[in-house]
Amino acid sequence: MLEIVQLSVPREHPLHPPPAYRELTAGRRVVKARTPRGDEAWLVTRFDDVRAVLLDSRFSSDPRSRGFPSYLAIDGPPLPGFFMQSDNPHHSRLRGAVSREFITARVEALRPRMQQILDQLLDAMLAKGGSAELIQELALPMAARVICAFLGVPPGDVDQVKSYVDVVLDRTQLPEQVTSAGLHMMQYFFQLIADKERAPGDDMVSLLITGSPDNGVERSEMIGLVSLLLLGGYDTMVQMIGLGVLTLLEHPPQLAELAADHRLVPGAVDELLRFLTVNHAGLPRAALADVVIGGQQIRAGDGVLVMLNAANRDPAIFPEPDTFDIHREAKRHLAFGYGLHKCIGLTLARTELEMVFSGLFTRLPGLHLTRPIQSLSFRHDMVLYGVNELPVAW
Repeated sequence: MLEIVQLSVPREHPLHPPPAYRELTAGRRVVKARTPRGDEAWLVTRFDDVRAVLLDSRFSSDPRSRGFPSYLAIDGPPLPGFFMQSDNPHHSRLRGAVSREFITARVEALRPRMQQILDQLLDAMLAKGGSAELIQELALPMAARVICAFLGVPPGDVDQVKSYVDVVLDRTQLPEQVTSAGLHMMQYFFQLIADKERAPGDDMVSLLITGSPDNGVERSEMIGLVSLLLLGGYDTMVQMIGLGVLTLLEHPPQLAELAADHRLVPGAVDELLRFLTVNHAGLPRAALADVVIGGQQIRAGDGVLVMLNAANRDPAIFPEPDTFDIHREAKRHLAFGYGLHKCIGLTLARTELEMVFSGLFTRLPGLHLTRPIQSLSFRHDMVLYGVNELPVAW
């Protein structure tokens, strides 16, 4: 009988994925696992196998597909417009409506505003004194204000929207709590879209509204689209900023190199993305047909979890994968996914991270943790891994 392992396994170090992932697949490339919610799924952890699944249209992203392994507390159809949870042709139509707005030219147009936001936050920290809690005073407001500027969400609404997102992504919440938070988030974006219809601006939501006859996006789909863009551009960045700063502080010689030569920052960002890979719950898929992955027969109706964090530590691709090295050639990493569902906001994400890591350590020389890393609180029960607190001084 095939052994079924528990997906929820402890980390031995907060900056490394559970070592059990590598141990589980030491003999077999694909193993059957049980999720924290109780679903069974094939665990795919090797780099080449992960790419094979993400390129194969026989694996569905639609949670209505038989065997789909949800990591949320509730089941249900995806929101209209939430194209991350859809297959072609629906996926391509909706993705095409927004992907052109993430191209380099648009991100570059937003760069002065992003720099202004960062400078304001760093000014406030410096004015307050020689210490700060970096998640609350930098990571959260930076990520929130940048994606708000992009989407057109008023900055004053950030805490309200964040409270909904935190509940939806928390795997320990009761189903009724998740449902309630999701409904409130939908109601919020329904009102935001109505406001932009009356007074459009040059933000993403306004562009979706004014361009809807051409891009084929229906009003009912805009709520899901905006929700997806917010989730992708907000919570992910908070966790990458927090964990990224922590990782650099834990590697002082490399941090000194980075502070002395900002030309190293783009490569360091890629290595941070590879090393950390904040999606630690896996990308869920369901097999639509019988497929062989990594020598394992996967049947139609089987669930699959694609573990990006394990793939980015595959020693066959990244020598000494558990070593953080800003000089590593890490551009092949899968932190943004791969194939049709690769993150459309990767240019915005890279630009934001490069800006933060360049500015922070320049303006706050001598930045250091005020507590040991082992005493910090981490987000073990969220879809996106991260650190809850980051007390620092300079």
